[in-house]
Amino acid sequence: MDATSGWPQRALLPDANPLASSSPGLAGAVAGLAASGIAATFYAANCTDDSALFVITWYPIAILIVTTAGYLIGSKLLRW
Repeated sequence: MDATSGWPQRALLPDANPLASSSPGLAGAVAGLAASGIAATFYAANCTDDSALFVITWYPIAILIVTTAGYLIGSKLLRW
């Protein structure tokens, strides 16, 4: 899921720039969370392995990775 969330995150980070004046890391994390939600939706629509154990284990790990990456990237790129 991390590979599919790259495109939405690249699209959302520039839109977060005006919101980043007080908290650039938070704006990046929100962009990462939105990107991972979009990626999870597309991935779930095409994935044949939809057992509860798979979803409960791997989806939150991937969402955490993408949200953390958004926070770190947003902290560096969304500063004034």
